Amino acid sequence: MAKGDKNSVLNAFGLVGAIGLNMAATAAVGFFGGRFADNHLNTFPWFTVIGILLGMLAGLWSTYKKIINQ
Repeated sequence: MAKGDKNSVLNAFGLVGAIGLNMAATAAVGFFGGRFADNHLNTFPWFTVIGILLGMLAGLWSTYKKIINQ
């Protein structure tokens, strides 16, 4: 395996790891933000569901932008 191939494999692993972490983090922020709103407004589970969906959409959008810029 040439040195250039090794670097490209490591870059690919880094990109995949960053995408996975980004999607999980945005969904978690949406979940906890929605849960916080539900606890204060006594509307369980509506804001939690909306927060998770918005977090997932933000993660997908961020992933799309990251892939387009590669």
